[in-house]
Amino acid sequence: MLFRKRAWDMMREDYAWVDESASLAEVVRALRASQQTNPENNVVLVLAKSGGETRKLKGAVSVWKVLQAVDECVLRDPDLKVAQESDFDKTFARACAVCTHTSLDRHLEPDVPVLKPSDPLPVVLELFLRKKRGWAVVEENGKVLGVVLVADVYREVAQDMVGAF
Repeated sequence: MLFRKRAWDMMREDYAWVDESASLAEVVRALRASQQTNPENNVVLVLAKSGGETRKLKGAVSVWKVLQAVDECVLRDPDLKVAQESDFDKTFARACAVCTHTSLDRHLEPDVPVLKPSDPLPVVLELFLRKKRGWAVVEENGKVLGVVLVADVYREVAQDMVGAF
């Protein structure tokens, strides 16, 4: 069964994305909106502006990159260390506003794991293990078709495993 399943079969066509000119705040909004219907989603694709209908993949911002940004520019804010409890929420909100209205350049993952729609499940699994990411983009002829999440891969593998015992 593993060789019958393809990236195409597992991919999610409804994926979160933002334009390359977006801020980190827009990434957080897109991710939260996406997680309303796909709680397992942990990535937002960043697409380059293009003259035609096809938008080129520029990179991605994962949940890990968002959390790193929070750690770097919010939790390490010196004002938070000296803020009284009553001031903490206001200071935290200010630090978040400053942090999330920055450019995506510092947070962008340009080395995106890419699959072809026809890649069989073992190829998909190997890419996930080699890249150590929880997601991969399905692309054909430069066009993004969808995203495969690690939960999708696990679901397919576990289904075959349970059937074997």
